[in-house]
Amino acid sequence: MAEPGDPLVEAALRVTVSGLDLAAAERFDRELGAARREAERTDSAEPLEFFLHRWRVFIALRRNLDDAAET
Repeated sequence: MAEPGDPLVEAALRVTVSGLDLAAAERFDRELGAARREAERTDSAEPLEFFLHRWRVFIALRRNLDDAAET
């Protein structure tokens, strides 16, 4: 699994989220900034790990909903 804060992972997630929902992409950017600040404040990667997990779940759920709507 990629390291939290990996810019390539963040960029790939951002592109995927943007393709699914532009409004969610704005929320993604806000939440990424908040997760980075919290990670720096606490000197822990946990906020970034949670952020990445949360958005991976969002993508999976959104894709499943989109697939279901097509059938």
